[in-house]
Amino acid sequence: MTFPKNLNKVTNSTVYFIIGHPDDEVMFFAPTILELSKSWYGNDVELISFSKGDAVHESMARIRSQELYNSARMLGVDRSKVHILSYKDGMNETWSFDSVAKSLGKIIDLDKKTKKGIVLITFDESGVSSHPNHISLYYGTKEFFKTLPPKSKQVTKLFTLKSLGFWEKYSFTLLTNIELFVNYISILIRKFAPVNINVSFFSPVNNSTSIKIYSDLNMLACSYAAMAYGHFSQMVWFRYGWLALSRYLTYNHLIEI
Repeated sequence: MTFPKNLNKVTNSTVYFIIGHPDDEVMFFAPTILELSKSWYGNDVELISFSKGDAVHESMARIRSQELYNSARMLGVDRSKVHILSYKDGMNETWSFDSVAKSLGKIIDLDKKTKKGIVLITFDESGVSSHPNHISLYYGTKEFFKTLPPKSKQVTKLFTLKSLGFWEKYSFTLLTNIELFVNYISILIRKFAPVNINVSFFSPVNNSTSIKIYSDLNMLACSYAAMAYGHFSQMVWFRYGWLALSRYLTYNHLIEI
């Protein structure tokens, strides 16, 4: 489910999700990946993980890389569309913006993709939880976008995932359900009167530059499976708290920049 309903900005495109390490794709971007993978959009969805998730120990690199493949499959992304790089993982790691941009340039074949269009999706400048490597991806992806040749830039769009405040981040379905309910009521009212109701309590939507994507029950079930089964090694006690409370599993607000 999306608002606005018209998603022509993200159709018939190669969509790249640019993430820091395995499990980012489901913890933060699952609603968008599942939505944009639906056949009627005509998209090819690919994942670019800049690290192998080996912050705790290098032996975890192989395990977590395989888990990313498993999770991607459950989210509708083929293994051949998953790119895993070897940047040093860690919550306090900052990656060179220029290096990130160059790495993206090596993966994204502009000559082949420009016929279909390119969409880049990554974190915003706050990095969800102020993680330095997430923020590095934001600035590195912007650098890559800015240096695109004019012909490629015309068919390329860059979206960032809006970081949510603490209470909104851990509201799970509460605010999502309220927004959906009032949005549908607003649509019904507008059939009889020119009334516009904005119920985006924390994140007002600008229809010209942003998209809101909401998970339905089927999408939420896929997200749970991709995290709990796909990333089994990461399912320590606090991950269950995340699954129970995180709004990112039910809602993504993408801002075009």
